[in-house]
Amino acid sequence: MKKNILCRWFGHARPATDAVQLREGLSVLIVDDSRTQLYALQKMLNAEGVKTYTAENGRQGILMARHAKPDLILMDIVMPEINGFQATRYLSKQQDTAHIPVVIISGSEEQSDKVWAIKLGARDYIQKPADRMQLLQKVSRWTAEVGVNRATSPAKAAPASDIARDIARAKAV
Repeated sequence: MKKNILCRWFGHARPATDAVQLREGLSVLIVDDSRTQLYALQKMLNAEGVKTYTAENGRQGILMARHAKPDLILMDIVMPEINGFQATRYLSKQQDTAHIPVVIISGSEEQSDKVWAIKLGARDYIQKPADRMQLLQKVSRWTAEVGVNRATSPAKAAPASDIARDIARAKAV
């Protein structure tokens, strides 16, 4: 039992019979204030050849998303500074990040959180602790349908002062 739990958390699960195929060169931004969750998710995705970026709060997540332009963002809800709902809403409304699918990954079992996340621009919701196969299926689904359809010309990176101003506005809302 203990081994199965550790395998599930740290991505060392037995090879799945329903192998999920992830596209080559995939990058995922993981935004969570729990270093344990960051490590576990990063380990699962890295084991599949996915490049990962991490951020420990919504503010860092916004900055990293605008800088790295990942194919997908996994976003926790409850975080310091800017929460996952605020960060998701901000990213979904910006021209340079609106194409990046956000999947909320949270320990909350509230149906209202799921509905609210979708209303604010998230594409999907995963319950913590994330099951490896479910995580890989969601990543595959949203990067195959949406992540590949990036704008043909990457948007110019916004100056740091513009990003800081936008983050201050996001915090105020």
